[in-house]
Formats: sequence, C-alpha cells, structure tokens
Amino acid sequence: MDSLNLNTARYRLEIELGDTVGRAILTDVYSGVVFADSDYRYSAFAESEGRISPLEGLRNPSVDEELPDRGGRIVTISGTLGEPDSQAHIGVRHRFYIPEEGDFFEELIQLQNLGTTDISLRGYRFGFRKRLEKPRAYGGPGIDIENYRLIALPFRLQPDGRKHDYQLDDVYYGRYQCSEYVNPTRIMREVVDRGRGRSEGWAWTDGENGLLVVKYNPEMIEYSMLETEGINDEVYLNFGGAAPSLYNEPFETGKLPAGRQISLGLTHYLFYEGLWRRGAYLFRDYMSGLGHGLPDNYDPPLTWNVTYNIGWRLDSDALAEHFTPEALKDEAERARNIGCDMLYLGSGWEKCEGEARWDEDRLGAPEDFIRDIRSKYGLKLGLRVIGRSYCDGYPGLYRRTFDGNTGYYAPYARRPFYEPCMANEFCRHEMLERISKIAGAGIDFMSFDAFDWRGPCFDGRHGHKVPTTPNVHSAGVMELIARLREKRPEMLIEAHDPVWPWGVRYLPVYYHHDAGRTFDEGWAFEFTNPLENLLSGRALSLLYYNLAYDLPLYLFIDMDSDNENCLAFWWYASTIRHLGIGGGKADDRRFEAYKRAIAEYKELRDLYVAGTFYALDELTHIHAIPEAGRCILNAFNLTDKPVSRTAELRPHDLGLLEEVQVEGAAYEVMGSKLVLKLEIPPFSPLMVRLFSK
Repeated sequence: MDSLNLNTARYRLEIELGDTVGRAILTDVYSGVVFADSDYRYSAFAESEGRISPLEGLRNPSVDEELPDRGGRIVTISGTLGEPDSQAHIGVRHRFYIPEEGDFFEELIQLQNLGTTDISLRGYRFGFRKRLEKPRAYGGPGIDIENYRLIALPFRLQPDGRKHDYQLDDVYYGRYQCSEYVNPTRIMREVVDRGRGRSEGWAWTDGENGLLVVKYNPEMIEYSMLETEGINDEVYLNFGGAAPSLYNEPFETGKLPAGRQISLGLTHYLFYEGLWRRGAYLFRDYMSGLGHGLPDNYDPPLTWNVTYNIGWRLDSDALAEHFTPEALKDEAERARNIGCDMLYLGSGWEKCEGEARWDEDRLGAPEDFIRDIRSKYGLKLGLRVIGRSYCDGYPGLYRRTFDGNTGYYAPYARRPFYEPCMANEFCRHEMLERISKIAGAGIDFMSFDAFDWRGPCFDGRHGHKVPTTPNVHSAGVMELIARLREKRPEMLIEAHDPVWPWGVRYLPVYYHHDAGRTFDEGWAFEFTNPLENLLSGRALSLLYYNLAYDLPLYLFIDMDSDNENCLAFWWYASTIRHLGIGGGKADDRRFEAYKRAIAEYKELRDLYVAGTFYALDELTHIHAIPEAGRCILNAFNLTDKPVSRTAELRPHDLGLLEEVQVEGAAYEVMGSKLVLKLEIPPFSPLMVRLFSK
C-alpha cells in the first residue's frame, strides 16, 4: 500500500492508498500526539431507483496535485464511494490544502452523482478516525489523548445551560449533549444529531497543546460534528470531514440529480500551544479574518427600551391608552436623564404588530415624531421589525402549509398570527416598501426579530422551490435586510437568528453575515430575567461567545430585575457591546443606582464597545485597547458571601507597557506578572482600571 505524505514542520498527515483509501494518520510533531490513526471514514446511505445502498470506503483512489497562487499545494484524492456494483454511483473528490510552512491545513469534500438516475442521500459521514481506549482513571489501558478535552466553540456553554466540554470518558461513551430550541408555537421537527457533538468549532487540548477544528460554509448550513463510532468491539472518534446536523442540514445534499456535483464546507485544522482559551482566541482571529468581527467604526448607542415601563401592549385599544406620545416623551426624559443615546420603541410604533406601518393616528407623522425626540431630548430612535403579522397585514403573501392552510397560525399560540412567506419575492418587496418608508423618516436602528422558521411553504405560485427549507427562508430574510441596507447604509441593523431566534441558535453565528451588506450585530439569546439568568449560569454563555467572536451582540435588560449593586448591569456591560436598558419607573433608588453605574460605564465605554475581550476565568474579564494603553478588569461575585481572590496577568500580553497604573484593587508586581488582590462583596461586581505609565 502506498503512502501519501502531507507534512510540514508542525504536523504529519500520512494517508494510505491502495485499492481503497486506508489509514489517515495525523500527528502533532511538537507533542507527539496522534490525533487520527485509523481508516478515514467514507460512509453514506444512498437511495436510487427505490433501493437504499450502504456505501463504505473510497475505492480506486487517484491523486492530483496543483500549486495555487497563494503558495503551498492542493492535493486531491479522487475515487468512488462504496462497492462497484452498487445501485448508486457517487464520486468523491477529497481536497487538502497544505501550506509550505504553517501550523494548519484545510480539507474540502466534493460529491458527484456519476450515475444516470437521481440519488437521495439518506445520511453520510466523512471524517478522520481516532481509536479510543477507556481512560486509566476508569480502569482502562489509557491512550495518548488521556488528558485531552474536546471543547465546543463558540459555545462551551450554550444559552440553554448545557455544557459542551467533553473529556475522554465522555467521548468514549458518546455522552454528547444536544442543544436545540424548543417552542410549541412552531411545527416540531426532529433533529438528526442527537447523540453527536455539534459546533462551529472544537478546541481539542490538554492545556499545553491543542488542535483547533473549524467548519466554515457560507453557502449551506453546516457544522463540525463529533461522533463516537462502534465497530465490533472497538470504539472510534469521528471528527472533521462532514456530516449532517440539525434538521438534516445541509438540505442541499439530500438530492443529487444525475451528474450534479456539490461541495461541502471547508474544515480548517490548526495546531497550537496553550490553554483551551488560546484555541478560542485563534477561532476568533480566524472568523475576524473572514470578515465576521467588529464592524469598522462600530459605535452603538446606549439604548433605552420603553416597553419595560409602558408594557408590551398587544391590541389597538391598549396601544391607544398606554403607548401614547405623552408616555413616550416621559420615557425619552428618563432616557436622557439616565444617560442613554437612543429611544427604542419595540413594536409599539405599528398600527398592528407585524404590519410594519407607522400608526400616524396615534403618534403623528414619523418625521415629526423623530424630529421632536431628537431636538428636545437629543436621542436617536430605534424600533423592532418582526416576521409575523398579528392581523391580516399581507393578504395573499402567506406561507402555505402542506394541507393548504394560509390563514392564522393557531396551534398552541396564545395570540394567533399570520405568517408572511419570506421566500416569496413579492412578500419581501411589500415588506421592504413599508420598512423603507419608516427608515427613510430618520430611524437610526432596526432590530429584526420573530422571523423564525416554522415549517416549509408549499405554495408553488411564490416563485420558490417547493417545499422551502430553513436555508431558503433565512436567505429571504437576509435579502430583505440587504435591500434595506442599500437604501440606508448608515443605519445600525441587528438580526436575530431567522430560524431559532431566541436561545440556542440554528445558524452558525457567521452565517449570512456580510459586513456592510447585511446585519451589524446579532441577538444575545433572550435573557429576559438578567440577574436570574446570570445566577443560574445560563448567561455565562455570553462569556464563551466573546472569547470566540468579536461580532457584536445586542441585548436589553430590565433594571427592576437587577439588585442594588447593579450586578447584572455590569455583567451584561462586560459581555454585550450594544447594551439596552429600561425600567425603574417604580423604584427611584434603582434608577439612581443605574444612573451612577451608567456614568461610570460611559467613561469606559470605548473599552466595552471596541476593546479586545479576554478572560482569566468565567468571572474575571478584561477589555483592552492596546493603542490607548488602557484596559478594564471586571470581576464578579455571584455568591452571598464576600470573596477574596487574586488575578494574575501580564500587561505585555494585553498590549500594555510593563509598568502600569492600577485603580480599584491592591496589587504587587512579580517579575513580568501583575498580581491583583480582589475583594468583592456578596452579589457584586468589581472594576479595576489599568493604564500604561
């Protein structure tokens, strides 16, 4: 059997080639750890002419090599999937990009239907294999990855509270958590990846050496999947390559017409040294390098949300009674008094929620209202746009279900609603006309919410493929945003995940993000009770997000749900770049406490909005702007007892000079390290400022 050697000074990748592709051995030269040691997995179930065939192995492999302009080399292994007499004939092109010198390589898999009839893929798995043994701590013989963990990026902890941090014993027994969004107001569909690990990326590390694995596919919905595979009495980890996830994404792989070729997403492998957080920072650098980072000149307003005091008014009578110009001016005065920059109306600006028409009878002309708020209170104006209509606002443009229903969507819903079809070009055009009109009146910020996918559309008159998919739906939402951006390029735009908008995401964070064309920021997962969400641990997911992404998040919090120490305020100030607040109408002391906190926040605002985020642990964050020679350390005590702890850092690692001035904590200098002594009262935050001398 021949061997294909794809090596650099940092790693060795050796692939055995014979009648089939054999072992793929991936070795970290620095640590000596062998991350893959068994036959590369090429596996699929394919249906053709009414027969389902299991396809295993890549047969008759051939190798081609090319030299790309960026240097290095591209090596492609081509072959046929499965047995020669199989009913389905699928060609595979397995491409590796190997740099001349570097710590990374890239992998891309292409499939082609080589037959004359259509093929339906009923499942597939391509990936490296690592043979596993039980860890020594549990009576097994042990293995070279004994002390390695697989940590999900960007969500080591998902907003649902599930932790995706797997030790060898978890991997051996396939104890992967499945985070998914569940809401009874949508059509339920089973995810296909229960019992597997799903993430945009994985940091595989023992704290000294690591391998970062990242899946990137801007065209189709795809994740990096882990699977524990049992073959006879042996256990293997499958990683890298490609596998379906969620509702069997990517849907585009489900049907392969005769002759069609499809490319699965790129997998980026990067070897590194350091703690797992180093892997998160490298993931962040990688995504920022692809354009999914902090927007240029990003300067979001501190936003005041009127709905916490006025209430979420749902019908025309309640809006007429409570959501009045006088009430909004009272809220504008509170916003100005506390130090906010923007008044956010939620959906209270509409005649009917979801209709996207300004209620002139109640609020007057939008131009006059906006001018009044700006001139009298010095505030910008923001509002919410949603993808459902609680009245018949888009007649003839609704999603059609399989049984032909296009009216109110009622199952389990407290408030039935109509569901515009975002894959319908005429529907998007009508919605664009309406929101462009209000945007043109001078709106500074729009939040796109409640566009969640609740099932496919079966209306063939809409001009889209039938049935629609989550990808088609979400692309329609982003097309709407892109067309609006063309009309108002300077307007700040936030977009919730258009499939699972609240909590766990369906789409990868980067998906559909196109800097300057679509959205500027995403939604921070619906933490509606900010202090409780923090103390329960769910809001810790924001820390992990910030370790792995610079792409900003937006969230508003209710000060009435915080404590007197503004613990929640400072947590979300530290983890949310576009922060909104509201409430305090019935509690003057809470309002004044927030006013003092906001005054301090605004002194440090550039650090929180545009600084680089680091963390020493879950409860100790750092925001740094090296070129300004400044950083802020935020520490938190989530217990009912005072806490004393130390925080060690190296100013040089933060881009500061070795000699720094410290305000807010006692400290001592130990060589190149700065040791801060933190004393934090119960349920309180602590801020420590550092400046280069």
